[in-house]
Amino acid sequence: MKDLVITVKTLFGFEDILKEELNELGYDKVETLNRAVQLNGDWEDVYRLNYHCRLAISVLVKVKSFTIHKEEDLYKQAKKIDWPAYFDVKKTFAVKGAVFSTIFTHTQYPFLVVKDAIADVFREKCDDVRPDVNLKSPQVMFDVYIKDRNVVISLNTSGVPLFQRGYRQEVGEAPMNEVLAAGILRMSGWDRKSTLIDPMCGSGTIAIEAALWAANIPAMIERNHFAFKNFKSFDAEAWEKVKAEGNSRPIKLGFDILASDEDGEMVKKARRNSRMAPIGNMVTWDVKDALELEAPDDKGILICNPPYGERMGEEVEELYTRLGDLFKQKFLGYDCWVVSSNTDALKHIGLRPSRKIKVFNGNLECSLRQFQVFAGSKKYDNSEDEADGVIPKPRGVRRENRKKIEKPVEETTLQSEKESENEVEKKEYNPTRRVIETPASEKPRKSAASRYGSAKSAYLPVEDNKEEETEDAVKPHEDKVEEETPKKTVKQERKPRLGASKYGQTPKFLKRTQSDEETIEESSKEVEEIQSESISDKVERDAQDSSSDSSEEEMSLKDKIAEMKRKREE
Repeated sequence: MKDLVITVKTLFGFEDILKEELNELGYDKVETLNRAVQLNGDWEDVYRLNYHCRLAISVLVKVKSFTIHKEEDLYKQAKKIDWPAYFDVKKTFAVKGAVFSTIFTHTQYPFLVVKDAIADVFREKCDDVRPDVNLKSPQVMFDVYIKDRNVVISLNTSGVPLFQRGYRQEVGEAPMNEVLAAGILRMSGWDRKSTLIDPMCGSGTIAIEAALWAANIPAMIERNHFAFKNFKSFDAEAWEKVKAEGNSRPIKLGFDILASDEDGEMVKKARRNSRMAPIGNMVTWDVKDALELEAPDDKGILICNPPYGERMGEEVEELYTRLGDLFKQKFLGYDCWVVSSNTDALKHIGLRPSRKIKVFNGNLECSLRQFQVFAGSKKYDNSEDEADGVIPKPRGVRRENRKKIEKPVEETTLQSEKESENEVEKKEYNPTRRVIETPASEKPRKSAASRYGSAKSAYLPVEDNKEEETEDAVKPHEDKVEEETPKKTVKQERKPRLGASKYGQTPKFLKRTQSDEETIEESSKEVEEIQSESISDKVERDAQDSSSDSSEEEMSLKDKIAEMKRKREE
């Protein structure tokens, strides 16, 4: 079988970097799928992909694809496959996969249907003998992928997932997936020639994957179990040929891979895991607090997997804040990468990431963020998420203080003189002050407020009497209104004016006929008589004359006379 359809499955978002890795292995014709890539090859290629590929989870070989319309169609099509041609009846097997179809009400039911079809075929062709099912550690595994009505059944040549490298014997409470660690290293742009630092190494996955990649050691060099060994098509010579490819011994890198952790027990586990991989002393392990580290070189890569704060009572905001301060103060010139599922805590780093990449660590959705710290200028790449298609634009966190350029004294003096000359011609507009210019004319315009020394309105001209003009000429201006900053003033009561009597003239209301004066004198005498009367007499008199209209007129006249006297006394 030389024209095999090979599907290499990977993690979410790793399709492009997996395609890049396959190109490095010599496979140019690669098609990108959802969480997978596809290519054509033979069994030797299948072995090579399983052995060398660092970003693969499993390698599948297509057996058959078909279309179904109901549940019974899946069993009929699966029973047509010659299953005894792929593996022996003594091998254990399992059926797994993924279902995205409305034909089946339960996602696990299609796997049971295919399992029954395999067992029935073996009974018919092997004298009523069938292979056993082992879901935990099967020797042979089949993959069923159903989308809508399309079904693809494949051989899973890897068996257990390929992130189980074989070197990691001891892990911590939250170990990182080996495929995820290898993918982060590739996405970081590490050139495998510069310093790499993991300040929170845990069980050492990132550092060990970095050493294997830098030394060109196959990712699965310590793994012995592969499902393709249990197929009848297994070619031992081709497998040995693939194993001979690549390096199998540690080398001198010429740069440092530094891994440390504040937990001494975790560092011991990391050392034990590194001894299982053929990396020798390519990694320097140390027990040290991450916040006390200092950059050994001018540039390099730092990859950090801090606590996510998923455990009860675990507060990590302060840790992320201090981690950001460490980047700015001690790792100028480095590309610092942080992966975490706690997006709120990532904001406490205090730097705007230049890249954000969505990744999955197991079932946890995480964000991988890059913080570029430039030496010297202390500027950082503050672009938006690269997934949005925005080109990164460098933006400075700090700006250098610009020196003010002092102008020469002569130039300043000439400029001030020119401004003083033009000051008369140009008047600066002040919105808080209203300037009213009166046009030059022989008869200046008068306004209603001209008697107070300033015009309140330039749009309501009122002609004043000549007598008021004379008065303004004699009387000085006592009240001045400041229009620049208007203020509320308390109005003072003024004494009522008595016309021109103040200046020796007869008041207008006294210019009456002689008969009016006599009438007023007679009424004044009557008022005096009334005032001299007793209160009782006045009551009786008012009662007797209440019905007459003359009494009302008399009382109203009395009131007028009393008011007139009061004004005279004032």
